[in-house]
Amino acid sequence: MQPSGADYLSAAIELRIRKLVDQERILTFTALATKLPDCRWINLLRALNRLEKQHVIQMIPLPWDYQICASASTSPAPGGH
Repeated sequence: MQPSGADYLSAAIELRIRKLVDQERILTFTALATKLPDCRWINLLRALNRLEKQHVIQMIPLPWDYQICASASTSPAPGGH
């Protein structure tokens, strides 16, 4: 069974998020959405949920936003600095 286009899109979004989190270490969802304007919010939230389940990031609710932090145990994304 071949991966669908949606699987490639999801993986690409996750990689972009990982690279940003590796660079910034802490950012808000609003900042993330601003840095990835070509991604729909629902796709960002789905990718963040998958990354949180994989213990790559932690999402902390704020009064009007979410704070996204790199998990202490994560290694940098492939190709990250």
